[in-house]
Amino acid sequence: MNDRKLRHTRIYEQVVEELKELISSGELQPGDPLPPERQMMAQMGVSRSSLREAFRVMELLGLIDSVPGKGRFVRKPRGETADSRNMPLEDEAVLELMEARRVLDPAIAATAAMHSTPSDLMKLRKVLSRTEKNLEKIELRSQSDFDFHLALAESTHNFVFINIVKMTFNLIMATHERIYSLLADKEAFLKEHQDIYDAIIDHDVARAQEISAGHIERVYKTLQEALALEVK
Repeated sequence: MNDRKLRHTRIYEQVVEELKELISSGELQPGDPLPPERQMMAQMGVSRSSLREAFRVMELLGLIDSVPGKGRFVRKPRGETADSRNMPLEDEAVLELMEARRVLDPAIAATAAMHSTPSDLMKLRKVLSRTEKNLEKIELRSQSDFDFHLALAESTHNFVFINIVKMTFNLIMATHERIYSLLADKEAFLKEHQDIYDAIIDHDVARAQEISAGHIERVYKTLQEALALEVK
């Protein structure tokens, strides 16, 4: 492993990048165990807490698995086809996240349509107004996407939905440059958010659910096709 010392404020993010590079370069292969914590702490010059925070993020990214009593391992791809074996683990994790969102997002939108308050609607409207100004820059567009879906979850007044959105967007924000560079359909992204908002204003549960389902289905298929084209 690289003995490069990591001395920046958000040290765990640097550790994540170091580990991702080891995996993408092939130095760590699917199924390989990660080195012992003490060894990695010494080689990277980081604390145990920073290292464990990096492990937590890596598990969210779908890049490592933690096996009680055995340690941490580079995650093996889920699929068995030639294409899935060649797809980077991080990309496969993104698609698995989108699969989960195909189930969760329509339920969140429907519940928001049932329970949203005037205050919730105002927050959603403010997010949409910011989104209109932030379409061109990937960093701002990804943040607007997170803000909208978090405000939507908060409109459900269900803490489980709120925490699910926060958890799933940890992965999305960690890989936002890659995801949003593949999602070039900025206008559709904004229009679908606006349509979901309109349905929630009307407290139209069925319509909110239907539009949200169509939105995440389009995003999923766009990413699936774009990532498949990159697989060699």
